[in-house]
Amino acid sequence: MILLVFATEMERDGVFPHGVPREFDCLVTGVGILATAFSLSRAFQKQEYKSAIQIGIAGAYTSSELQLGEVVEVKSDCLVEFLPWEPNTFFASGTLPNQNNSQTLKTVKGATVLGCSSSITKEIEAARGDVAQIETMEGAAFFAACKEYKVEGVQIRAISNFATKYEKTEWKTEEALAKLREFLLPILG
Repeated sequence: MILLVFATEMERDGVFPHGVPREFDCLVTGVGILATAFSLSRAFQKQEYKSAIQIGIAGAYTSSELQLGEVVEVKSDCLVEFLPWEPNTFFASGTLPNQNNSQTLKTVKGATVLGCSSSITKEIEAARGDVAQIETMEGAAFFAACKEYKVEGVQIRAISNFATKYEKTEWKTEEALAKLREFLLPILG
């Protein structure tokens, strides 16, 4: 059984406006590290899953050269705001089902943060850009929970904004969700 994981109902409904395909279980965790960790832990204790796919939007660091709406596969995600001596980088351990070579995505590294980076300096953005191309709020927790419960984890994101732009009127959320839907429907259909 495969579990589809979304942080918000808005992301789930944007990707699957007619409902999640019946052959998949679906979990909306809530936004952030703790909500994701707790929700996944409960789900993995109730049901055994072979794999889980986290689907959602993300912000790109300007140094990444990613475009708004671009769909990417996150291969690793780290906790950039935690102490450096704590284990803080987690990795993908699975692959998408039914994916063919024409659907290959650019792979990126993610940085999981506690909130949108609206007030970070150019120096901090540059430092984060050295370790990651995108910014998420759940990715590291998702990969960590998958590792803990021995579930294959895959993370697919579409770029809705640039990480330092908190002005949500500039975000392209609907367009990013449409690109996710366009990519995922042939695979998860």
